[in-house]
Amino acid sequence: MQPPVVLNARGRKLLAHYAAILRTLRHQISSALPSVDPGMLQPFMDAYRAEQTQKPYLLRNHAFIRAIAHCQQVAAPVLSRVDPFLSSSHDDNKVIEASTIADATPRGLAAFAQQSRVHEALINSLLRDPGLMKQMQTAGGPRHGRYGLAMQIYTAIQHSCPQSHQGILRRFALAVALVQKPTLAWYPFHPVRRYLNFQQAYLRHELNPAFPTLTTWECRFVADEPYRNQEISWFRRMLMNYEPNDVMSGHYMDIVHTDVGYNPMHWNCVPGCKPAQLIAGGGECGARAWIGRLAERTFGIPTWGARQRGHAALTHWTPTGWVTRLGAGWDWIWWNHRHGLHFLLESKARAYRKKFMRVLRAQWIGAALGEPKPNLSSFGTGGCWWAIAESEEREIIASCKPRYVTPGNARLARVNGPTLAQKLAATEVPSSAVKISQGANGVITIPAAAYRGRNGIVSGVTRAKSFTGGMQIYYHCGQPAWKKHAPFQYVVRVTRPGVYEVTATVVSVKPTEYLNLMVNHGHTPVAITIPWTNGRWQVTKPIAITLVTGKNILTFDRGPVTGFPARGIFALSIKKFVLAPN
Repeated sequence: MQPPVVLNARGRKLLAHYAAILRTLRHQISSALPSVDPGMLQPFMDAYRAEQTQKPYLLRNHAFIRAIAHCQQVAAPVLSRVDPFLSSSHDDNKVIEASTIADATPRGLAAFAQQSRVHEALINSLLRDPGLMKQMQTAGGPRHGRYGLAMQIYTAIQHSCPQSHQGILRRFALAVALVQKPTLAWYPFHPVRRYLNFQQAYLRHELNPAFPTLTTWECRFVADEPYRNQEISWFRRMLMNYEPNDVMSGHYMDIVHTDVGYNPMHWNCVPGCKPAQLIAGGGECGARAWIGRLAERTFGIPTWGARQRGHAALTHWTPTGWVTRLGAGWDWIWWNHRHGLHFLLESKARAYRKKFMRVLRAQWIGAALGEPKPNLSSFGTGGCWWAIAESEEREIIASCKPRYVTPGNARLARVNGPTLAQKLAATEVPSSAVKISQGANGVITIPAAAYRGRNGIVSGVTRAKSFTGGMQIYYHCGQPAWKKHAPFQYVVRVTRPGVYEVTATVVSVKPTEYLNLMVNHGHTPVAITIPWTNGRWQVTKPIAITLVTGKNILTFDRGPVTGFPARGIFALSIKKFVLAPN
């Protein structure tokens, strides 16, 4: 923990100024608050404190559920008394300014403002802007109460990026300013570049169609990705090349299940960025959770971590609410000193934005009055107004019907137009994309999607429309005991027999692999070397085969395993094969 900044003469003067503002506002707020009969308030707080004695692990713990139910029962008259005040925006400016100063602390504001006249002007600009303070507070406030740094980042983004002044890009810019630096980032972080990474992806229509619906609070969980910007960009481009079906379906983290082996870590099997090494070499629960979070955030889906005893997982946003993945349920997880049930409660209540203002106002009052904040890794802690806020959240969820987002609606399509994935999904594939052809020079082009199979189905082979045009296939198989697969074949008719050189256009995210090619049911296959292409399209080195006049059957199958195969996984994407006469 860094030692507190020593205040100079200017800083001490500013400290006294901000502290005086906070004292005045606290007096005004206290005078405006509704009085609550201690005969109602004390039983409520006793019931709220009693939640600490019940372990929340497993929602089958009936004692914990009964404690919550009893707390809500005795909270009802208290909520009835304070709800008229919490439902009104009449005192918002005072409450928000006071909670902002209290959250930042007068000393924290003074320490930032004393650095320069520009810094002081940023603080003054914030305190004169109730709307901006409200947006920050509604989104959860800046990390560690650093409002000065948030203003510095937000101002820099808005000066650098004209598109950041409205809509989702404005909300995302503010989210970056509030996050300031990803929680687990281990490198120097440049927030403007993080914003630009997602702005460019959004304007190129690469992000999920639900991205424009996100609130600033939800955008925080996109901006909080600890991998570097270049690694985020690499993953986005890699997945669009490698598995376009995952991108079109929005199931970005399916790559965890198909390609990240659950095995001891072998991260040095390929060069490149850390995500590429995890996908190539696999790992245990932590590695899979890191890739899962990166996959979702890269395409604009909010993600929150999840730790359990002896395990790491993740949670992420969906149109029907937040869900846990790769692990147990919400009652078993925590992340960043916050219990999963606390996070789930807030995420559900936030779906009702108008009603959730009651929760926020109660929290702002608690902060403004200097009440102790709750310990979110437990239950039943925090001051009176924080307890009221939590009971308001529970009341909202109990009394309201579920509310869902519909990313595909026409209104969203008008915001930024259809995404690249939506356009690709709607594209009709020409017959040439699945038809073997021969040029005047005798070169035979075999689209990978032209393979032969019963009803077009071969185990381990999946067709996909390609972002680079036409079709491609994803060939995936593991050890025989883990996943069955079958060879895939092409029927090629040749009028010019002889030796042909075969190349394949492939994307690979694994160490060097070999694809066996058998011609006309021969006994000795030839192996095509599949290099690690780092998620980019690449043409393999040619190998020689002999074709006969008329019908030839080319059979492809996984080749010999060399080195360390992550969980025995063999996977690559293929666009086409080219057979050039020698």
